[in-house]
Amino acid sequence: MNLLHDQPLILDLTRLLPGPYGTFLLAAYGAKVIKIEEPVVGDYLKSMFSSDGKESFIYRVLNADKEKIYLNLKDASDREKFLDLVKEANVLVESFRPKVMERLGIGFKRLKEINPKLIYINLGGYLEGSEEAEKAGHDINYLAQSGILGDTYKDGPVILGAPIADFAGGLALSSLVMGGLYYQQLTGQGMYIQIGMAELMKSWGVLAAAVYGEKNKVPGPGKGILKGGVVCYNIYRAKDGYLALGALEEKFWLNFLRALGREDLKPGQFTPAVKGNRYYDEVCAIFANLTLIEVEKLFKDVDCCLTPVKELKDIATSDVVEGSEKALGFFRVER
Repeated sequence: MNLLHDQPLILDLTRLLPGPYGTFLLAAYGAKVIKIEEPVVGDYLKSMFSSDGKESFIYRVLNADKEKIYLNLKDASDREKFLDLVKEANVLVESFRPKVMERLGIGFKRLKEINPKLIYINLGGYLEGSEEAEKAGHDINYLAQSGILGDTYKDGPVILGAPIADFAGGLALSSLVMGGLYYQQLTGQGMYIQIGMAELMKSWGVLAAAVYGEKNKVPGPGKGILKGGVVCYNIYRAKDGYLALGALEEKFWLNFLRALGREDLKPGQFTPAVKGNRYYDEVCAIFANLTLIEVEKLFKDVDCCLTPVKELKDIATSDVVEGSEKALGFFRVER
């Protein structure tokens, strides 16, 4: 699955989820990743989601394909070892708050003197220079500030089932590393890149709102076409689970109705998904009388964007820890 012509060396000083996920992707793409951790404590992710005293499963998944080195960067001897690694590295990524690396004497300017081609990336909660740059934050905070959490609504804001901001930060990291490597290859020069996850999520919020047009056109929580506000794009309850219907296009909506033998419901496609709307009530009643297996059989060969709602436990698999190639099945390369 190697996407890289040469195998770049990436030094990873990040911890928890966003940075390690980004370098997990880069390792899968073909980079050599050396994860540098503090002795004894190491990455907090080791113990944060562990219930048996062992390294947590998510830590093992994200770091299975990385070489690990333990260095105390406050120690002069360990810093020298770190600087030796920097001389050979293509990329360094860290997730400390502003000026931490500078206070240790190993900030970008110092490292650039040692390795002029180094791509240095800080994956922070907030951009340097912002009012909140020194503040701590987590996924829930970045989503809260973006408008996304406030728009994910069921009798109040609902925490999403996956840490979206953390994964988005990792994706942004991996894409910017790839861009940085291209620049490095063209020019032989390095650069400093800073990512703010709060700002990244705000950009997602802006784009989500832009689906509906200007600010005064954005519908409230649960009322937009893509927010559960219409009949054709919604979650429905079956006898033994839930179903997701995404029949936005007329052809999919008609295919859905034909399978049910209910083409009389055609006018209800974009009507409000509220009790009392006969179109919504009818679709709710139809699904409420079917099991998931019955729905699967009925719609087996019907092209209408209808899928069961799975839980995370339904898709979890123990073999992902064997390496990122098994865990990373979202793309395919042909040459």
